[in-house]
Amino acid sequence: MTTNPTVANSGHPEVHTVAVDASSVDPADIERLRSNFPGVRFTSSSIPSEWDDLVRDATVVFGKRLPRHVIVDAPRLRWVQAGTAGVDGVLKLGPWPSHIALTNARGVHGIPISEQLVAMMLAFSTRLHVLIRAQIERRSVAREVVSTKWELSGQTLLVIGLGDIGGSLAIRAEALGMHVIGVKRQPGHVPGCHRVVGLDHLDEVLPMADHVALCLPLTPETRHVIDATRIALIRDGAHVYNVGRGSLIDGTALRAALASGRLGGAGLDCVEPSDTPDPDDVLWEMPDVILGQHTSGHSPSNSRAITSLFSDNLRRFLAEEPLENRVDPTRGY
Repeated sequence: MTTNPTVANSGHPEVHTVAVDASSVDPADIERLRSNFPGVRFTSSSIPSEWDDLVRDATVVFGKRLPRHVIVDAPRLRWVQAGTAGVDGVLKLGPWPSHIALTNARGVHGIPISEQLVAMMLAFSTRLHVLIRAQIERRSVAREVVSTKWELSGQTLLVIGLGDIGGSLAIRAEALGMHVIGVKRQPGHVPGCHRVVGLDHLDEVLPMADHVALCLPLTPETRHVIDATRIALIRDGAHVYNVGRGSLIDGTALRAALASGRLGGAGLDCVEPSDTPDPDDVLWEMPDVILGQHTSGHSPSNSRAITSLFSDNLRRFLAEEPLENRVDPTRGY
């Protein structure tokens, strides 16, 4: 556990204590925060038991590990900055305390996650995943690859969720020559999309897609937004991708569709019930499944961007200005 000395905060009657999750924030970034905010007391730890104690005594919490059982009882806590875009993990356990502001890291994951999505689509179209597996096994698959590969250009991508991640994906997919259809709560013009519809038109556009990418937050409304009925609407041989939360897709129905060959493949950064499936999960054995193990949102620049977002919000907090990326706990995002 590390702290810095309490310093009188000129212009602010209260000396704020910020608890930083050292397991998800780089030590150099923590030191920069201390240097940039000398009037704030920073504490940090990567040890779960110590972290709980730090949260209990904090005014502000910053990180990916959000121990709700401590947060709801922390007497001084006024603001939680999540180090992730999705906050379903802390919200699903009960009502969020109304006196504690909750902000997320929306807007900093678009580049790394959309790039990984494009990489998965390109892997399937070029059969790169087949070539890599064959190389490990020292096996020739040239004839198979030549006869089964295709081009993304001219194919249709359906992007469900057009926030930072989905919007970034749409731009990249259009640059590859794909026809992009987007789905968002309030339809409107979105760069990269040739058509945007509301969620109430999802059943209409699902059969049009060669590729279906889920880029949504997990809320009660979006849980199993792709269930067995909607999987049946997806055209035979299409590919499905999930970079939101595992439970956006019914895991049982997904496995069945992949096992039967109804779906051509799946790129799953997250999957129900666990982002890293159990060793005996059939997904490990499926040749046309790429498991991302929830790594798509991580990169050195991404980590710095999250800390920069928090730094800007901390300045706003100290100046009693509105915070960026406020989450509506009743909606889940």
